[in-house]
Amino acid sequence: MKKFLVFILALFSVSAYAEIKVGAVLALSGPISNLGKPAKEIVEGVIADANKNNLLGEKISLVVYDTQSLPDRAQYYTKKLIAKDKVDFIVGPNGTGEALSVINDVMSAKLPNMAFAGGTPITDPVKEYVFKSPQKTSTAVEKSLLYLKKRGITKIGVAVDATGFGQDGLVQINKYAAGMTITAVEKFNMTDTDVTTQMSKILSTKPQAVVVWTVGKIGSIVAKNLKSLAPGMLLVQSHGIADFAYLNLAGAAAEGSVMPALKIIVADSLPANDPQKKVIESFNKKYGKLIKATSVHAIYAYDGINLMLNAVKRSKAEKISVVQALETTKNFAGVNGTFNLSKDEHCGLDLSSMVMVKVKDGKFVLEEM
Repeated sequence: MKKFLVFILALFSVSAYAEIKVGAVLALSGPISNLGKPAKEIVEGVIADANKNNLLGEKISLVVYDTQSLPDRAQYYTKKLIAKDKVDFIVGPNGTGEALSVINDVMSAKLPNMAFAGGTPITDPVKEYVFKSPQKTSTAVEKSLLYLKKRGITKIGVAVDATGFGQDGLVQINKYAAGMTITAVEKFNMTDTDVTTQMSKILSTKPQAVVVWTVGKIGSIVAKNLKSLAPGMLLVQSHGIADFAYLNLAGAAAEGSVMPALKIIVADSLPANDPQKKVIESFNKKYGKLIKATSVHAIYAYDGINLMLNAVKRSKAEKISVVQALETTKNFAGVNGTFNLSKDEHCGLDLSSMVMVKVKDGKFVLEEM
């Protein structure tokens, strides 16, 4: 009888830990569904490959919920993943506002979270259980303003959207514009269909360049309105606009605009010794068509889920926590950049992970820094 009980207990122990459960909160509908939908496909693909190769020695399952691109929905489903689904970690959300909305819940549950959103405040200051796979907004802003300063530009006009992403952009622009004059600051909504008034006000202050921080369709509207008012004005867009959709939506108005970008945008122009080149080539073979049809920013999901699975694998092998494994991840070559994480750095990407690009003849081309 005693042997039978030991057998039953052993069997229970094995079954209780025979699965790694991944939770995902993604924008499958709403304004940023162009990020959430491909992110879901990528996360599913990476997990399928991991299971096929027995990466963790256990089955990996996935539970996905649609945030509808809304912070309150992201928070609701995060709570559900924690309380009902009992997941081992959470990936997503896609938007900065969504990502900020779930922080208290994952921190209270002491559950690792890998956000796919760009906002600097997600990981600055550091929160023990919160990580992110995209560059911080601060990194992209610093890259952009360094580019302008090296070209002798000292006066900029600024326009930002009213979302968390846009407002974070404004904070970072004010920080990294040291030595420059911000001639005007204008705001607009993501749902606006015309920003001519804001552009006119900025132009009246005679800037040498206009810096705009937003994502999505509104970026093309800004480009069109500015081009109609001042065809020769230099437009600097955010890294969120460095996407193939911008070329289609803005058309001729995109010509000449510059922006910080993910290297995948100009993959063919990268030197052979670039640490991302081989990873990008491998990614493009499987997901290249997907991101060209949706958004290059879906690559955040690829790096994010791979970082988490790598951390789980190390935590099992080294008998450390997943957070400890993440915080000791060094020289991890992802599609988005080479990650170097620590207790003081939960993003791990620096300026070298981005390039400056210009729209020339309807295509993105590398710009000299």
